Order: sequence, then structure tokens, then C-alpha cells
Amino acid sequence: MNETDPAQPMRFQKRDGEILQAIFDYDGVLARRHLHRMFWQGATFRAMERRLSKLYHNDYLAWPSVEQRRTKPILEPIVWLGWKGAHWVAGRGGVFVEEPTNQGEDQMRKLATRLRAQGVRWQREPRWSQLEHDLLVVYFRLGVELAAAKHPSLTLEEWLPEGVFLSNMDVVEYTLRDRDGERKKKKKGVRPDGYFVIVDELRRIKGAPARQRFLLELDMSTHPKSRFGREKVAPGVGYVRSPEYKARFGYNSGRWLVITTGGVRMKNLMRQTEQEAGDSANLFFFTTLDQIEKNNVLAGRIWWQVGDAQPVALFPR
Repeated sequence: MNETDPAQPMRFQKRDGEILQAIFDYDGVLARRHLHRMFWQGATFRAMERRLSKLYHNDYLAWPSVEQRRTKPILEPIVWLGWKGAHWVAGRGGVFVEEPTNQGEDQMRKLATRLRAQGVRWQREPRWSQLEHDLLVVYFRLGVELAAAKHPSLTLEEWLPEGVFLSNMDVVEYTLRDRDGERKKKKKGVRPDGYFVIVDELRRIKGAPARQRFLLELDMSTHPKSRFGREKVAPGVGYVRSPEYKARFGYNSGRWLVITTGGVRMKNLMRQTEQEAGDSANLFFFTTLDQIEKNNVLAGRIWWQVGDAQPVALFPR
């Protein structure tokens, strides 16, 4: 933890609070390019760096140490909340806990524990093994926000990041086909990479259900593809159909959006989905990372369902 630098005094500004809240809302870690897109469009990176430096030296922000840059899989500059940033965000949300008496490790752990007990999850440093995955989730979320803003009838009503499910995970019962082909009941905690709701005013006008619910699964090809059906598809279907899901979201409706690394792997995942989910395979839509980088993620025809001859858009214009 970095000591306050007396050479960089600062007056806390409205935008500073918005930056801290954004880092927290986007699950605790952002790339500097994300912050530039959110708060410094039209300004230079140098202008952003000057302000971030003040927040860093006053313990509102943290970023990788020399040792972390040497030993961790850091592909680009990132930031997360320092202890003052976490304390500020908590207070803004009506959670007031005792400040640490110093910046030693013991005091920082106690602060994190006190915040967690009040429902505030302070990510003291990135999940290093999943850093690339977590930044890609942010990238996709920003793409959803931009696509909804461009669409004349769509509004992004809600986004729950993975951290919400980590803090309060639903454990659901589902059925799984064993090696003999028999269905057996299993239990598993389900943790999507995100959950979001899009409201379509055009559907509301037509008298159709206006809210569409989506669950995100970002597949980075780090696990054997043979486990996808058993570990993701079967519990994923069970979750959407479960009383736990309805208790949490009010309805048993939702579609899984699966983003993976390439076309060959996507076809393999789709094949497993069809085998494991059967008639419920239509709950899953698949695309690849290169497609979300090049296209409108809501209105672009980039999503494949099992059995479809052509990709579709989630919300055609």
C-alpha cells in the first residue's frame, strides 16, 4: 500500500468520485483505456495520467507495483481501488466503517473484512490469473452500453457483474446425463460472468414482453472443451429454470450469451450444448471475440443458435 505523497496534494472533485464508482461498478479493475473512454474522450492520455497520479498518491487508486509488473500477466496498464477509494465508495452507498489506523497489511485486511460484512466487495488487487478475462468482460459490457445507446428503442436497465454472484452465489439443482446415458440430479453454484437486462420499447408498444434478460459466459479456452456441456450447459439450463433464479430476478426467463476464442471451438461448444441441453439448447447464443470487436453486439448478426443456418442479431433494427 502506498503512502500518501505530500508532493501531490489534491482537492477531491466530482469526477474523482465518478471514477472510483465506475471502478467499483465494473467489478473492481479497469484498464486505463477504459477510463479514458469513459471520462477523457477528446483529451490526451497525459491529462488523464496527471489526475490518476494524484488519486494514486493519495491512496484512492492502486496500480501494479514494480514486482507485480515483473511477475504477473499484465498485458496493459490497469487500476483498481486503493483503501481510500474503497472507503469512499462504501460511504457513498451508506456503508460507514472504521478507517484503518495505518496502511499495514493487517489493517488493510481488517478494512476489507469490515466492508465485506456490510456487503461491499473491495477487490484489493486483480485476480491475476483471470485478468485478461476480466478486462474482456469490461470490453463487452462497454460494447453493450454503446450498442443500446445507438439503438432507437433499447435501454440497458441493469448490469450485475460477476462479483455480485461471487458474494452471493445461487446453488441450484439440475440434471446431468452420466456415462450410461441416465439423468442424475446434481447441485452446483452458478456464477455467470455478468447478468444484464435490456428493455425494448418497441416490443412494449406492440404489447410483447419488453425486458430481455441475458447471462454472460466468456470462454477463454482455458478449460478442456469436453467439460463445457457438463460444467456450463447443464447447470446453466438448470439455473434459468430454477426457483433460485426466479426468486432473484422475478422470472424464469433468460438467455446465455457465450463468447469464445474462435470458430472451431465455438462449433464444438455448440455441439456439446445440443447434446446436453436438447430442447433447451435455444437458451444459448454463441459468438467469437473477433465478432464482438468488429460489430454492434446487440444489432449485429453475429450470434449463432444450435441448428441455425445463419447467425442472428439479438435485437434486429
